[in-house]
Amino acid sequence: MATLDGRPVLTRRELSDAYEMSITHREKLYRERESNSHPEAVGTVSRALVWYAADWDQWHRRHTDVAGLESRADLHARTGVGLSTLQLLWRGRKANRHPEPEKTIGNTMYWNPETWDAWYQGYKANQQWRTNPDLSGNAEDLISLSEAARVLGMEPTSITKYPVQPPKHWPAPAEETTTDKGSVKRKYRRGDIWTYAERRERGGGRPAGTTKTNWRYPYDGDPRLQQARTAIKANPETPAATLAGQLAREHGGTAGTWSHIVRSAQQHPE
Repeated sequence: MATLDGRPVLTRRELSDAYEMSITHREKLYRERESNSHPEAVGTVSRALVWYAADWDQWHRRHTDVAGLESRADLHARTGVGLSTLQLLWRGRKANRHPEPEKTIGNTMYWNPETWDAWYQGYKANQQWRTNPDLSGNAEDLISLSEAARVLGMEPTSITKYPVQPPKHWPAPAEETTTDKGSVKRKYRRGDIWTYAERRERGGGRPAGTTKTNWRYPYDGDPRLQQARTAIKANPETPAATLAGQLAREHGGTAGTWSHIVRSAQQHPE
């Protein structure tokens, strides 16, 4: 081992061999020394930068000490929050103010659990208006609009207007086809629906099971009412029961529910 001023020193390659890390990773640590306190080189030996072996070892021990900290896997194991959800929360940190990690070692980030828990409690309190998305399945799957509603924990009829009146952050369909009858069928990437679930804002659809208490009349404010009004105008001679069946096939839901919506549309054609 070479010495400098009587003290043992190591080159970048020798450090990589001694601590079993790639030279690329060592160079990354050195480039980020302003944030990670990596020691400065103390000189050169045969034109190679060198560091005091004892000083570098002391720094490395501090840098890799994660006692009391938790990685994403640790957070998942302790809190039960899914790994995919944790990843989405981190990607959305600009909007949700997710805390920065206390340490990053290699590609693994570590957080102070007390800091993370305090943030997450506040985040959940602010998200109580949201439904809980179903995060099972493959992100690359293509799913229908009604399946997207199920993933979001919402009634299918509550998002039927999204393709033509998209709320903020609603994704574009990954696949779009037109049937022989002229209706448009859309498929969405499941991962894009997960992203929307995290980024959506208040007013982005009515959760399943909720009701509106300030109706002026039945189905006031429900997008299905306007769909029924449009169908009535286009087919003024068609019986209500027939229209209800057609609307159920086109937009989902039951003919019985649509018959009530059609009746309200007839009574309130505004």
